[in-house]
Amino acid sequence: MYLYESKCQRFRFVDCLTNRCVYLPNIMMPLSTNTPVFKSAADAKIDVARHTRARIAHIVPTDKIAYTLLRGQLSRLQEADFQVTVVCGDVGYGDELRACGFDVLHIPFAREIEPLVDFRCAAALFATLRRHRFDIVHSHNPKGGLLGPVIARLAQVPLVVHTVHGFLFNENSRGLHGLLAHCAERWTAAWSEQLLFQSAEDYEYARAKNYKGMYALHLVGNGIDPHLFDPLGQREPGRLMRERLAISADHTVIGTVGRFVEEKGFLEFFEMAACIASELDGVRFLVAGSVEHDQSDAIDLRALASKHGILDRCKILEPQIVTPAVYASMDIFVLASYREGISRSLLEAGAMSLPLIASDIRGCREFVEEGVNGMLFPLKKADDLVVAVRRLVADRDMRQRMGAAARQRVVESYTEQLASDRVAKCYEKMLAAIGR
Repeated sequence: MYLYESKCQRFRFVDCLTNRCVYLPNIMMPLSTNTPVFKSAADAKIDVARHTRARIAHIVPTDKIAYTLLRGQLSRLQEADFQVTVVCGDVGYGDELRACGFDVLHIPFAREIEPLVDFRCAAALFATLRRHRFDIVHSHNPKGGLLGPVIARLAQVPLVVHTVHGFLFNENSRGLHGLLAHCAERWTAAWSEQLLFQSAEDYEYARAKNYKGMYALHLVGNGIDPHLFDPLGQREPGRLMRERLAISADHTVIGTVGRFVEEKGFLEFFEMAACIASELDGVRFLVAGSVEHDQSDAIDLRALASKHGILDRCKILEPQIVTPAVYASMDIFVLASYREGISRSLLEAGAMSLPLIASDIRGCREFVEEGVNGMLFPLKKADDLVVAVRRLVADRDMRQRMGAAARQRVVESYTEQLASDRVAKCYEKMLAAIGR
């Protein structure tokens, strides 16, 4: 049996054979007036287990994705007393993640299907999960979902979770691509014990199509830090950004943010930009994001801008992180993406009080309310995008009204804290179910 040494101090176990005291450091338990001094060995084991930090492995294809998209949520999970480890491919962001306080384990990882690399990834992931004995494996991204859950099950990890950041398909998906996308999502769901969703429409679709039982589907949403993305605090940085880019205060800036790949809608964006540029001299375009050389649908945006004859009126930035100052230098935000969960860039732009124009797909239409905080246009319809942009360029009052509504919507329902709290509660329920 054991007794508490004193209030808020270490557990002291008494070995009945040797009469020695054995201390367990780093395990703290306040002693309340109702707490018994003596407990059985079985109760001791339960208390020790309950007060050991649960170890969570987040499976992400690259450390860059973990740093740019998941950093805030992972930090809040650490603050909630979960021990976070990122298992990922190495593209040079490991030190940044470690500086945030995360353990980082690099393994071979390809974002697209590459059989040789995928085999090496599966072997390394299995060995890593067996060696570190995590309590929960939580996979992200479609490729993370293809490999993470099945390997975690084979490695006998107690709990396996996957976040659907946006289904690989949308309502317009057809043919072989649509079939393969559905199969991939079903595969991930079959090997995952719990599915977390950012998009309410994705969540409802999974319920209707019986992806899992109701107990295993959770809507957690997505969110950003509205204190960081604060338009009042970013006025001067935004002005300086415009000055650096040689954009005057009189210009109307239409911007977008995203990975430089076709599925982010850059073909439609630049088609729109060419049309608007031919009509309005006072408009400039700003694109910020990252080059994705390893993606099959990667796009050379400078070549695309040159093809449309607007290279001199379009600024293309490739920052390590898209800062609030980038959004502060814009007047209108456009997201012409083909597939989203809940777009982080859309939330960041909304938090910066920008009026929004987005493709009418799941995820986008969940946040953008037509005529309230922005406008929606049919997927891949550049002509309709041009019409929406024209309206906002011509109406400053509408832009201000929609921008204010967009920020209010973020603050009320799409903060990083809210989303992180929901994930933490899911973890707690799952751990409680297995006695942790």
